[in-house]
Amino acid sequence: MSLILVATDFSKNCSKVLNKAIFLAKQKDFKLKVVHVVEDGIFDFHDHTEKIKFNCMKFLTDNFPEIDLKDFYLRVGSIEDEISKLVSELEPELLVIGASGENFNFEKLIMGSTTKKIIRSLEVPTLVIKNENKIDYKNILMPTDFSDECRYAVRNTIKLFSESKIKLLHVYSVPFKSRLSLYGLDNEHAESFVSGVEERNYKEGNVFIESMGEYKSRLKLKIENDVLTVEHFEEDSDWLNGIDLISIHTTGNISFFTFDMLEKSTTDVLIFKK
Repeated sequence: MSLILVATDFSKNCSKVLNKAIFLAKQKDFKLKVVHVVEDGIFDFHDHTEKIKFNCMKFLTDNFPEIDLKDFYLRVGSIEDEISKLVSELEPELLVIGASGENFNFEKLIMGSTTKKIIRSLEVPTLVIKNENKIDYKNILMPTDFSDECRYAVRNTIKLFSESKIKLLHVYSVPFKSRLSLYGLDNEHAESFVSGVEERNYKEGNVFIESMGEYKSRLKLKIENDVLTVEHFEEDSDWLNGIDLISIHTTGNISFFTFDMLEKSTTDVLIFKK
């Protein structure tokens, strides 16, 4: 049976992560498993694991009776190492984590280098919860560079969310646009150069859509002459109008702003390593 693994820190923000993971598991008829990692970098908790596990399970029983306690895992060690081990053991379809938490836990995990280590070391798609909305993820925005990595992310996003439609966003810039006259091009040749760049991007986009085969009917491509920045993924961005989820891969031309975008976004983010 397919399963979702949700990692929780039991901080004050953990409820929205657990609630959404429960919602997704029910919606997809997946098994839900929960892990909490006790970091041992400051104190040695190994002698207290039974008491910690009891307290965690009591919290789950009192607040989330839908979760079967036999599906709860308590690990002691570094967050990235223990989650990686459990992912290898359980082979979930999806890892769900939160975007903030107590000091030394998921705040470091999500916003610091630990997140990058986890996401870059795991093959499993990782869903980062940024809000409390219980939604079906039917309208998804995906920045694209028309790469094989993006093609992989599109296919696997649709496999995870079979009712979804994806708005592909491709942003390109014209090389040396502000310097064309300086480089000796007259207006006619400068306009021809700009048009040629635009035409090549639209051609690449059409080829990419056609290459998606059975998935192409789910895709809508938007191409803009602009510079792709994290501001495009903030709450008031026109690009996020009606969007339930951002899906992104951490390789190729998109990767350079992935984690900055993750921090800025108020929309849930699904991340693929490749």
